[in-house]
Amino acid sequence: MEHYPFLSFNDGLEITYSDIKKRKRGSEYVTIYFEQPNEAGTDFKSAQCDYPDGTFTKVVGYTESELNQLWKHVAKAGMLAFEFQKDNAYA
Repeated sequence: MEHYPFLSFNDGLEITYSDIKKRKRGSEYVTIYFEQPNEAGTDFKSAQCDYPDGTFTKVVGYTESELNQLWKHVAKAGMLAFEFQKDNAYA
């Protein structure tokens, strides 16, 4: 599975997304990955969110407040990532 670059921010936040995945029931989704250096600059915070489901998993180092901020990115850009991959998968 490959991660495709999506957005980069000045604070070090990197957002990438996966290929189209399928659930056993046939529904499709992409996983959106978040990573950025922690405040000390000694490690990374990370999380992932399956879109369009919208639940965060594998959260490391992010607070609930920070996840709420990341959710804003999912809400704004998740559909774009999903559509990019659908277009590529069926091209």
